[in-house]
Amino acid sequence: MPTPDTVLDAGSPSDPASATGDLSVRRDLSVEPDVLAVDARKRALRHDIRAARRAVPPEDAAAVDAAVARVLLDCPLLGGASRVAAYTSLPGEPGTRASLAELRRRDVEVLLPVLLPDGDLDWELRPAGATPGHLGVHAIASADLVVVPALAVDTAGRRLGQGGGSYDRALRRVPARVPVVAVVHDEELLDAAVSPLPALPHDQLVQAVVTPTRWLWLAT
Repeated sequence: MPTPDTVLDAGSPSDPASATGDLSVRRDLSVEPDVLAVDARKRALRHDIRAARRAVPPEDAAAVDAAVARVLLDCPLLGGASRVAAYTSLPGEPGTRASLAELRRRDVEVLLPVLLPDGDLDWELRPAGATPGHLGVHAIASADLVVVPALAVDTAGRRLGQGGGSYDRALRRVPARVPVVAVVHDEELLDAAVSPLPALPHDQLVQAVVTPTRWLWLAT
């Protein structure tokens, strides 16, 4: 069960749908074959990326966390932002804890997601010294920058999430002027011309990506 600081999309390894291979989807004969094919490809990619992340030595996590913070905090997209929607990284994800600490040190308000029973995301505001409080699902629209987790991103802005659709729902509420930045390991940023990520019409694009070594504006 996620804490108020964290969120797991339904369909993550702790979700029964993952353990059964999304049988409810595969058994629904009303789903168009191309949708089933895309869904199968996504499941295969999630399996492989999660396995690769589990293989990363734990002692490397702190260095990755610090590297992500250096890149994100130097990213010009953050310039002038007074409120950022972000998240607390889970084990295996590129770390965000150093980034969150530095944002708060700079007096930037931080919105953190709270997973609701229906799979949507509520948000808590965490300025330094403030008492946390739920702001509602539309609070993400008040952010100047949105930082999201991902298993992979390609250079066309396609994002592979954990499979529950929580962030796809939330990102529909983000104004077009607000950049959405995904955080991944270097090897999880894919060239869309060579290895495009599978996507469906409801999947939300991201405009930029941050890795431990660089940030990149994407062709969205």
